[in-house]
Amino acid sequence: MPEPPQFDRYEQFVALFTRYERAVRGVVRSMLPSPQDADEVMQNVGLTCWHKFADFRDESHDAFFRWACVVARYEVLKYRRKFARDRFVLSEETIQLLFTEAEGRADSAACERRALEECLDRLESADQRLLLSVHTPGDSVAGIARQLGQQPRRLYSRVAMLRDLVGDCVRRKLAEEAG
Repeated sequence: MPEPPQFDRYEQFVALFTRYERAVRGVVRSMLPSPQDADEVMQNVGLTCWHKFADFRDESHDAFFRWACVVARYEVLKYRRKFARDRFVLSEETIQLLFTEAEGRADSAACERRALEECLDRLESADQRLLLSVHTPGDSVAGIARQLGQQPRRLYSRVAMLRDLVGDCVRRKLAEEAG
């Protein structure tokens, strides 16, 4: 028996919101004085996005991020109005400037992340694992060296070479997108 369309839409929302929640939180955090304020606003952002998701029609992921950022901006403004007498509250103009700047940084980070993912995908799986082991809790170059029976120093040199290779690839991809 097929699942009701609402369930499909819910899964789509959860997938999109989960993917972009951290980036949207960064935008919200840049407009508020404390992480606690950002946590409170993000709860409202999530609820508002879900309630309005039926009106969201653009299927591209970047469009969802932009749409969620607009929702976040309005939620920050509502939150700010609630505490308007607080001397640490920013003006609406300042919030708009911060929002524009944060949105630009988030767009840039998304482009960089896509370029990095593409460049990492070009590596063989063993090289991917080695390169990512430096940043994976519980994994290490030394551990991989033990598994392979190699000297850790040799693998660290390989990690440095792979970083340079991926870094060059990312820079080329970003230059292609900009040009």
